[in-house]
Amino acid sequence: MAINTIFKSVSADYERNLDVKQIVMQCNFDTTSKGGVSKVCALSGDVRITKTQTMSKQIKTSGRVCIKLVYLDAEGKLNSFDYISDFSEDVNNDNVVADMPCLVRASVIDMQSSISGSEIKVQTVVELAPTIVEINTVDVLEDTEGALSLKQDQQYQKYVCSVDESVEINDEYSCGAKVDDVLLFDSKAIVGGVDNSDGKLVVTGQAEVSLIYTSEGVVSTKNFNIPFAQELAVKDEDLQACISASVKDSKLVIEGLEGDNTFKVTITVALQGFVMQEQSINAVIDLYSTANVLDLGMEKVCFDRQDGVMRFEEKISGSVGVENSDDSIKSILSCIVTQNTLSNLVAMDGALLAEGVLNTSVIYATEEGATKCMQVELPYSLQFDADSVDEKTILSGSALVSDCAYKVKRDREVEITANIVISVCAMIGVENVVIKSVEEGEAIATNNNAVSIYLPDKGESIWQVAKTLGMSIESIKEQNPDLDALMSGEERIVIYREIG
Repeated sequence: MAINTIFKSVSADYERNLDVKQIVMQCNFDTTSKGGVSKVCALSGDVRITKTQTMSKQIKTSGRVCIKLVYLDAEGKLNSFDYISDFSEDVNNDNVVADMPCLVRASVIDMQSSISGSEIKVQTVVELAPTIVEINTVDVLEDTEGALSLKQDQQYQKYVCSVDESVEINDEYSCGAKVDDVLLFDSKAIVGGVDNSDGKLVVTGQAEVSLIYTSEGVVSTKNFNIPFAQELAVKDEDLQACISASVKDSKLVIEGLEGDNTFKVTITVALQGFVMQEQSINAVIDLYSTANVLDLGMEKVCFDRQDGVMRFEEKISGSVGVENSDDSIKSILSCIVTQNTLSNLVAMDGALLAEGVLNTSVIYATEEGATKCMQVELPYSLQFDADSVDEKTILSGSALVSDCAYKVKRDREVEITANIVISVCAMIGVENVVIKSVEEGEAIATNNNAVSIYLPDKGESIWQVAKTLGMSIESIKEQNPDLDALMSGEERIVIYREIG
């Protein structure tokens, strides 16, 4: 009997992370008109991608770096600078095809400042991490006639669309006083989850806002977060999306009575990522014929499948003493988060380890009335339970600080407590066995023994036994009903055949 095969085309699209590229940006701040400079207290920066285009073997990308700087002038008074710098950069890679799905995630990985006279020189290192989607179609053997087959449920995924949407969120804060100057207005965003209930794809997360301002000579700090939820345009079942968030734009308006100003904050959060749709097929991964030898053309299809976004949260704390042992802290004016670097994510069985470094700047007033500042570095290593994670899970993520509290200890020491929020995207490595072709060979010689005895090896499957004996699993189990799916190595399989 001739063997008939039924193949089905399925998508095996996957994301490919390309090599990262670093660019160095230089800028100078002239403080002459603002009273000069004696010390840089806080330096932070954000970067966002404004445009990405794929060409043959090249990604053209543009972005914007926003630098925020708080410093002490020549008289020891607090002052600040905001600076925006645009850039364009090409990323060359042979795997890039024109108009293919692509996004570039950008992050500030290092910032350094130096003072030369009344000029502050800032060097910013930006890392560009491009990701592309490779579109692949695989012909999978779905069914056969005239042969005995072994089937397996296999998972694939199909690229649906790229996400490039924005959500605008608002909040306000009444400070109960007249605002003289805003020293720092900073915001960051993070995704907390992606849900695909009822055929909708909803992204939830939060933006963290930091405000430092002066009122009647008093420096005040306000930190608050604004949650958001955005339903994406795509709608369907079995969708997965690893979405990242960044602040696209931020506006601060001061309103209200002269003695009771209100901050009105508007944050535009940019959401980016790829949407994939899970596909499942019961595929034939092995087959044999009792009549003819079969030559099977086989290959492995390997890719990384999206497995959702997870959110974790934990507090960290640490203490630091003032740089000058003669100083005595009267009060803390502000604690500024300058950088939160999530340096490593480690997957374990049922858990993950997140390692990073939080950099803050503490601005304080001494008993003598001087304003001073010091840098605080808090490394962290946090372990979280995650049932869906094992050692083979591929993790990527980002982190922000949702709150940063401080208190003075023993007049010369500051204790800092920070709440770390971590967003993690999980990918699972998939390895599917695919039969590409089936060819019938020479006829199998008939076994003329009335009784056959087969001694299987330990760990041999019932399918392997059936294939070796050239019989169906049902026929073998009819005569040996106590056989399990896997052999212990102690079985004695007896087969009775009818000899014509």
